[in-house]
Amino acid sequence: MGTREASFLLGISRQRLLVLLAQGRVKGAKKNGRFWEIPVSSSGMPVIIPARRGPKGFWHKQKPTKPKMIHVNQSKIKGNIGKPPEKLEPVVSVKDGKRNDYGYDLYIPGPCQIVYRPYAPAKCGAHLWINTYHSVQFIDTQFNRATARQTSKQIYI
Repeated sequence: MGTREASFLLGISRQRLLVLLAQGRVKGAKKNGRFWEIPVSSSGMPVIIPARRGPKGFWHKQKPTKPKMIHVNQSKIKGNIGKPPEKLEPVVSVKDGKRNDYGYDLYIPGPCQIVYRPYAPAKCGAHLWINTYHSVQFIDTQFNRATARQTSKQIYI
C-alpha cells in the first residue's frame, strides 16, 4: 500500500508517516523509485516499530470499527441561497469519531453505504447519510467559482 492509505489506517498525518519511513520504523517498508511500498500485517495494518525514547505513538493498531459518516447539511444549503460564491458555507461534512471536517466536493475511493432512517435519525439529526470505512478526500474545501459555473451550465443545457 502507499503512504496515503497507510497514514489513513494508522490515524496519523502523511508527513509523520514519511518521518517514520525515513527513520526505518515501518516494518518491511521499501522505497521503489519515488514511492514507498508498505506491507501490512495479518490484521491489515502497517506495523510501526516503537522508538526507545519519548512518548508512545498515537497510531492505530487496528482497522477502524466505526464508519465515517458523510452528511449533506440541508440547513446550510438553504442558508447559502442568494449568497455570493465567496460567502458560501461548506455543506458536506465528514464525521469521524469526534472529528468533523467540512468541504464542498468529496471523493470516496472505496465501497460505501447510503443509510436512510426516517424514524431513527443520527445524533446530528440527519435522516440520510453515507457510511464508509475507507479514507475520504475533500477535493475542494474552498468554493471554486469556475467549477460552479461549469456545473450550472451542464445542468441547464
